[in-house]
Amino acid sequence: MQKLGIGHAVCGVPLPWDVYDDAGQLLLRKGFVIDNQRQLDSLMERGMFVNATNIAKPVLSSVSAPQRHDPFKLWDDLVAKLGQLLRNYSSNDISGRVQEIVELIQVLTERSKDAALAAMILLQEQNRYALVHCLHAALLCDMVAIRLGWDPDRRNSVVCAALTMNISTVDMQQKLAEQIDPLTPDQKLDIRHHPEVSLEILSKAGVNDPIWLRAVHEHHETPLGTGYPNGIKEVGEEATLLRTADVFSAKISPRKNRRQMNGAQAARVLFTDPGMTTNNPFIAVLIKEVGIYPPGSLVKLANGEVAIVFKRSGNAHTPLVLSLTNSRGTPEQKPIRRDTARQEFKIQAVIPRDSINLRINPASVWVT
Repeated sequence: MQKLGIGHAVCGVPLPWDVYDDAGQLLLRKGFVIDNQRQLDSLMERGMFVNATNIAKPVLSSVSAPQRHDPFKLWDDLVAKLGQLLRNYSSNDISGRVQEIVELIQVLTERSKDAALAAMILLQEQNRYALVHCLHAALLCDMVAIRLGWDPDRRNSVVCAALTMNISTVDMQQKLAEQIDPLTPDQKLDIRHHPEVSLEILSKAGVNDPIWLRAVHEHHETPLGTGYPNGIKEVGEEATLLRTADVFSAKISPRKNRRQMNGAQAARVLFTDPGMTTNNPFIAVLIKEVGIYPPGSLVKLANGEVAIVFKRSGNAHTPLVLSLTNSRGTPEQKPIRRDTARQEFKIQAVIPRDSINLRINPASVWVT
């Protein structure tokens, strides 16, 4: 291990390697972006170490200024990369290509978690539903894994599983999102067997991570034995987390045959389904991480203003919001920050996105 010196790491630029402390414990993952000089100085004083074979020359001289971090551009890039991967893969490159996407997801969850959640709520693209759904699940799994303190390898494996859980049915999943008619018998059969087929595809493509493979195979099983494809009751923790994220993502995403739920409605579904709650410690953690009103949600305040949630707080019920209109419904020239923990700004209701005629530019709220 070699200790980093001045110039090896730069504010605003993703780290090109995993960084460890002086005890050999992972400190920062590759791709993490250090926000400011004070944070960098503190880390340098603590000691930042990198595998000596990976150490690069100081990058300070090659960087004129930190790049502006745009999580929404990154989101769009992630969807495009995932689409290319799931529809065009070969046996010799799938693990590496999935890992590249995982590292970008971890940049989102480590640097701009509120913006990532806002992208989930606001950037609903029905023409790319099958891809966005897997990306949602991957982000949620990563957030929960971070909150639970899972080690980097385990966290990495469950995110890989989320991205590839539907690798055998990506086109069918897209068709179902646009379909109004009931499922056909063939579609029901394909859905029932897709975990097994996805497992087979990944195994043949050279994936040998047992956590990744098991999570994909079991992500529709339940401890009650009512799941599929095999109706088993001994379900792995990673698969249970993936199933929880999978269901929550499906509920907050609109499809042709069902409306988009808000965060509170999706949480209620999770908490009232015995098949979800049995031996499942992840629901409460997920809701605590996301909030009852996730960033990107439109809400009506006690004073009559319409606001958008832009940041979670320590309480899932009282996020920070930006009022977009005054109490008479007139749009504000500049959004006004409100603390919903205060009685006059308490959230009264969630407003469906399609029921209000307001233009929202996410980048103006979350891009730093």
